[in-house]
Amino acid sequence: MAAIYESKMPWSPDRPRTLAVLCSDGRWRYHIEEFIATHLGAGAPVDVVAVPGGIEPLTLADLCPKDFSFLRRRMEMLVDAHALKRVIAVGHQDCAWYRARTMGPRLDPHERQIADLRGAAAWLRGTYPELRVETYLARLGSTSQRVAFEVVP
Repeated sequence: MAAIYESKMPWSPDRPRTLAVLCSDGRWRYHIEEFIATHLGAGAPVDVVAVPGGIEPLTLADLCPKDFSFLRRRMEMLVDAHALKRVIAVGHQDCAWYRARTMGPRLDPHERQIADLRGAAAWLRGTYPELRVETYLARLGSTSQRVAFEVVP
């Protein structure tokens, strides 16, 4: 079978040691990847798991076990097969998944997203104490022309 395209980037057999878990919203993707590679120094390559809502499935062990299991199993495989050292979870402002899934007048999607980042990080630290786990939130900066990042402690 003839190739229709050949990448200009050289192949590297080295396995990534960092996993990024993020929302699949493409508007934020390049900004998040730049932040992880440049500011956090993760370099390239980085394993990426991107699903709507990002890390949220790891908070659903009781409420939606299939979603929890889906993300957990994939992360387990990457931790083992790639000997990961670091997990970086990044949520973002105005996430459509959180807007759609957070109903009711007393529930704020932003607050739930922050709580989920913290809860998932706690689960990851308890399950994989050898991993460095970091959580961040991406938002529009003061000019709305750039994306800014905050630590979620």
